[in-house]
Amino acid sequence: MKLKPVRAYPAVVMKGRVPGELHTALTAYTTYYRETTKQAIELWPLVLQMLQQFVETDRDFQVWRRRTDQGPGSPPVTS
Repeated sequence: MKLKPVRAYPAVVMKGRVPGELHTALTAYTTYYRETTKQAIELWPLVLQMLQQFVETDRDFQVWRRRTDQGPGSPPVTS
């Protein structure tokens, strides 16, 4: 088996605002998560988990990513 080099990517800071309704829904989701899994989760780790799951399961995006070589660590495309 030939392993590819392991690439480590530094964490980045993201800043932004979400609508109050979305914040309320996400906060409620943390309660739902705690009740259904018996594990507490903070809001930001929940959002990160949701975003990661979304990106990983978007088949069209994954096809585009392979086709255009826009994998992790690729420089952002600017227009």
